[in-house]
Amino acid sequence: AYHDEQTIVYPSGANCILYNIDQKSQKFIPSSDKSEGMTAMAVSPNRRYVAIAEKGEKATITIYDLHSLRPRKILSSPEVQSTEFVSLAFSPDSKYLVAQGGRPDWTLLYWTWERSKVMATTKSTNPQTNDPIYQVTFNPQDNTQLCVVGQGIFKLFRYSEGNLKQFAWNQKPEQHNYLCHAWVSD
Repeated sequence: AYHDEQTIVYPSGANCILYNIDQKSQKFIPSSDKSEGMTAMAVSPNRRYVAIAEKGEKATITIYDLHSLRPRKILSSPEVQSTEFVSLAFSPDSKYLVAQGGRPDWTLLYWTWERSKVMATTKSTNPQTNDPIYQVTFNPQDNTQLCVVGQGIFKLFRYSEGNLKQFAWNQKPEQHNYLCHAWVSD
């Protein structure tokens, strides 16, 4: 992901790297001591923060300030049984964070991250098949709409009154292995 026009942010081993392509210099955000590795990363649309998910005894997300490289918030939830988060995304206004937990429960969390508050949760996979989820994103025009894709999964959710409710769209998608997706304008 891009932090600015000269700086690329990417995971590498046990670090998150900020590489300046003009100066050919890099800065590091190391993983925590108890980490078993980074599993997901997202840069906020305002380019001020990076969220890094780490696998461990308990799945955690650390939000770092990209200017100071210091941790701003550490998020975890007892509602997630998984030891990892597989996908992260910031809302268009950078106020909310959505995090997709992994096996065995595939719990989707909608956070107001600055207050470390989970606003809503839901199980996002198909309960009878427990298929994996690969990506979750916000609609770039609407903080309340999310898209989740995975093995045979293409779901749209809307946040309303403390709940994430799945909503239908005009077409029923075929049962493909959806690896990723992107929102496009009208």
